[in-house]
Amino acid sequence: MPTIDEHILRILGEAPEGLFAPDIAECLNKELKPDTAYKTVDVAKHLKAMSDQVAQLPDGRWMLKRLML
Repeated sequence: MPTIDEHILRILGEAPEGLFAPDIAECLNKELKPDTAYKTVDVAKHLKAMSDQVAQLPDGRWMLKRLML
């Protein structure tokens, strides 16, 4: 089973543009229901911990670094 970080990376990889943490949490909750409910603060913590793979844009959205090239 994929980890939460793997789910977040996949969601960001499939997004046509950067996503805000609440949008990522909403996607996770739709996909993983009823197993776990993720709050925006939980997603933000995971995003910050993955700083080698994701970056926060000036407007607060998150994006995979490999898509920023």
